[in-house]
Amino acid sequence: MDACVENAAPPIFPPAPVAQQDEASRFTSPPLSGGSPAAVSAAPAAEEKRSWFPTRWLGLGKTRAAEKAPHIVHVDVDAFFASVEQVLNPKLRGKPVLVGRGVVASASYEAKFRGVKTAMSFRDALRICPKAIVVPGQYEHYADFAERVRRILEAYTPAVETAALDDFYLDFAGTERLYPDYEATLKRLQAEILGKTGLSVSVGAARTKAVASIASRLERPRGFRIVNPGEEELFLAPLPVEKLHGIGHIHAAALAERGVATIGQLRLIPKPVLIAAFGEAVGQQIWERARGLDGREVLLPSTPKSVSRETTIEGGTIDTEFLGGLLEYLSERIGGTLREYGKQACTLGVHLRYVDHFSAHQTMRLERATNDERELLAAARELFTKLFTRRVAIRHVGISVMNLEMDRRQNELFDTDANRRWYLNREVDRVRGRYGWNAVFYGKGLELREHYATKPTGLVLSTPCLSR
Repeated sequence: MDACVENAAPPIFPPAPVAQQDEASRFTSPPLSGGSPAAVSAAPAAEEKRSWFPTRWLGLGKTRAAEKAPHIVHVDVDAFFASVEQVLNPKLRGKPVLVGRGVVASASYEAKFRGVKTAMSFRDALRICPKAIVVPGQYEHYADFAERVRRILEAYTPAVETAALDDFYLDFAGTERLYPDYEATLKRLQAEILGKTGLSVSVGAARTKAVASIASRLERPRGFRIVNPGEEELFLAPLPVEKLHGIGHIHAAALAERGVATIGQLRLIPKPVLIAAFGEAVGQQIWERARGLDGREVLLPSTPKSVSRETTIEGGTIDTEFLGGLLEYLSERIGGTLREYGKQACTLGVHLRYVDHFSAHQTMRLERATNDERELLAAARELFTKLFTRRVAIRHVGISVMNLEMDRRQNELFDTDANRRWYLNREVDRVRGRYGWNAVFYGKGLELREHYATKPTGLVLSTPCLSR
């Protein structure tokens, strides 16, 4: 990559004229991975069908003011895991807190101000901050707090996209009359989340997702920044290139060798040079992001194309009875999710990871599409038997289903057993919906309760993967 950059331009990149483009092409964002030109050009159209257009929904149409307003808002929960731990245990407030096992999954800002960073080993983190308090993490609570934050956001606008557990995008387009004082509204939103959940959030507003995301993360914790239309390049210019989405440490180091440290300097590099150095898709994206361009819309949740449930087993195990119970529980969760969406799965896969980090994965085509956990479990057990061939403890087990299609019960109208299962599943779902998941358990699930605590939404497993 370095050679490509050196051959394409001298060590200090000269400014180059930027070719004129129409508005549609300037705001088209290519995917992160490579693809055909047809696939790249079709991506924005596919997103537009699923994106939120409040003005069209209201029948008002887009106005020039609405198009130019910084209506995209990024909300990021500050030090999410550590902040939740401080809310759950008031004794931790104001103290450096580290969450994780082996490496830092989250650090409170009291620890971050002392130099601790995410993904740092505990050994290095405690050397930097010896008074830090280490907690393993209560992962079952994190999804609950994320959902509470989401419900507050949805009270301001229905256009809320969950980018990650603690990461949200909002679209306020078409709400100008509802919120005439835009800045005060965003500050009220920020204060309401703090008051109702105890979590501080950082808020950034801009015309595009890329700029809004940078704005929210610029002055954390409790950051607040609005980038008005036309100010994007001025806002981005002095920032280090690492702030730009799509540039990692390796890319930043390669640019630093050639004297490119800020986004403003990066903007001087001609597009062909970036494409030669980083590839067509990533180079095009970096060129656009450096100018604040981003064609992605805020997308509403859609019907899933696959469903997976997985968990990590602390210390690992070779107990096949225990592993069989986990397979049954995970199959139940997948079956319930499929029925909730009115879907059936045609393909099922099982993934195992051993304590020595060796992984095994296999998928199979089901005899018929189904959302019955008994049929899913039978397929999962068959694959598990094929995959569990080593006398080494398993530390991670997961089940996934793909190739989903609409639930077509007419194929089972004359199948007595299938009809019996359908009525049973329907009643089990109804009971669980009213009294909680733990109201009904199959045999193996009862045995798992000896190993795991329970809450209304199910078993408290060792990882938050069931929240996905």
